[in-house]
Parts: sequence; structure tokens; C-alpha cells
Amino acid sequence: MDEQELLDAVTSLVRPGGRELVCGRSGHPAGHVCLEVSDAIGLSTLVKEFSRWCGQLRNLVMGGYVDPTVTERTGLPLLVPFAGELVEMRGWASGNRWIGCGVIRAGDGEQLVVLVAERAAPSPDAPPEGASWRDPLLRVTRGDARDAARPWAAIEGDGRTWVQRVIELTGWEPLGISVDWAAIEGELGVPLPADYKELYEAFGGGVFSDSVYFLGRDEGVSFDFLTQWRAWLSADQDDKFGDVSAVDPFTIYAPGGKGLVPWGSTEWADGYFWLIDAERPGDYPILARSDDGDAWHRYDMSTSEFLYRILADADFRPFGIAQYDLAATFTPSSGGPFEGRPL
Repeated sequence: MDEQELLDAVTSLVRPGGRELVCGRSGHPAGHVCLEVSDAIGLSTLVKEFSRWCGQLRNLVMGGYVDPTVTERTGLPLLVPFAGELVEMRGWASGNRWIGCGVIRAGDGEQLVVLVAERAAPSPDAPPEGASWRDPLLRVTRGDARDAARPWAAIEGDGRTWVQRVIELTGWEPLGISVDWAAIEGELGVPLPADYKELYEAFGGGVFSDSVYFLGRDEGVSFDFLTQWRAWLSADQDDKFGDVSAVDPFTIYAPGGKGLVPWGSTEWADGYFWLIDAERPGDYPILARSDDGDAWHRYDMSTSEFLYRILADADFRPFGIAQYDLAATFTPSSGGPFEGRPL
């Protein structure tokens, strides 16, 4: 459906018989509308219908915590009107509009809300923020996508680990964070990749090259691995959102089961996950999805190798950022646009 048809469908769904798009909330910025939702409509119905119309949803706020990577291009216009009130928010990109639905605090209770916000639809060939140019991306839709990143024989044979290479590439001084891995892995029900634990202890949570977000330890919780996994799982299992998952056709990993665990993302909404199966401990293929949400890409390589190739290999398509003029740096977490505070 085109943009006008989408707006008509949204208003007809949430306000049967009503057509006027007006936000009556004092202090809300221009460029969006808040729609009153009929008492007969549930949140799960909205999520299912918006996903059917607009495709892959984005978890912007989960359990009161905002996605630390959210920007103007990835859904921030849906959060600004209700900053300080948000409990949950799901968003969809559709042409020049953002569509969002979620829950806000209202007095002693909660209120269902729907928003339509302006969106600057990016050009398919536009570079990420901070990048000077972008080649057309090669799409890898099946098999092991590391084949697109050859040759690497020389560097693979130099005796250094991939974790060491990431440290050297960024010029980072390892923090030597003390971690209670028994407690973390006990909650997950599976061991985590050994090299990820090395990265976690060396870097904590933060941002590589001003654009690649890494979940480690963060007292502000926005970049905290365990806190973010709990939030993703809670959102995935919440009946009020129906059976639509932000990682469709997969689900978020629950202890003892099989599913995805998030460990990284980018400023332009790429997502990086492990596919974990409790019956196959030690097997951690990486599943990655680009910002268009269209195809999943599987990489049978370690977390640290994948991270290094993102930062250093210009031919690592579609996720490598070395083709852009972005320095290989690391910045400890600062909490993102809402400074890591619960909303």
C-alpha cells in the first residue's frame, strides 16, 4: 500500500469512524501525531497488523529501557514525544513515515498509544552518518558469507588471536574487567563464547568506530549484555504483543531452548546475534541482519573475527565499515540518547 493508504488504514484501525490526525498533547513537537486508540483494540492486534503492512518491527523500548542505538534514522521520532513516560515501544519504517505503538505510564496505570511520525526515508545508496561514500552492497543470502571476505590467509596465520587484533586495531588498553561468568552463564543455561568473554573483559560495553555497538558490561544498562538479553526475551514472550517477533522467523533464546541472543548492532540498525541451542553448547554461529530487515546472513566464525572483519575488511559485505572513512576506535558506553536511564 502507498503512504496515504497506510495512513488511512492506521487511522481506521485505531479510531474506527475517525479520520482527523491531530495530536492534542501539550508540549509535543511538530512532525508527528498521536492517535487515540479504541478500547476494542489490543496491543497484540496493532503489532500484528502493523507488521503485516510494514514488515519487520523494531524494539525501540523494552521494559522501560530505550535501545541505545536508536537515532533519527532508526526510530527516535517515535520516542521523543513520550520521553520519561515510555514503558514499551515498537516501530515500523514505511516510506516517509514512522509507525509506532506501545505503552506509556499514565497516572497510576498504563496507556496504549499509537504514533505516526515524519521520517526522512534514506536513499538505498546513501552512506551511514559519518561515512564519506558507499559502494552498492553485495547481498549474501545463503551459505557461509565469510567467502565474501577473502583472501585472509596471511593474517590468519600470524599467530595472533582475533581478540588481540581487535585490541591492536583500536589501540585500546584492556580494562581487565572482573566478571562472574558462572552467574551469567548459569542464568543463560549455556556457556558463552570464550573470545566474546575476552572482548567483554577487555572493553566492557561501548561503541567501535562511532557506529558499531557492543554489549558488554555497562552500569547504565544500555550496553549491558545481560540486561539487554532479558529485555529482548521479555518483549519476545509478552503475550500482549502477540506472536510477532522482532527477530522473525526466529525467536529470542530462552534458557534450555534455541534462539537468538543479541550481542551487537550498528547506528544504522544492523543487528548481530548468536544462534544458541542449549542442546549444542559450544556452537555459536552468528546471524546478522542489515537495516532493511530483509535477509538474515549466517557466519560460522568467532565473535571477535566477525567484529574485526567489520572494522578492518572493506570487502566484508554487507556489514564491513572499513570502506567508509571511519577510524578504528572504541568509546566506552555513555548511555545513548537517553543516557541509559530507565524511561
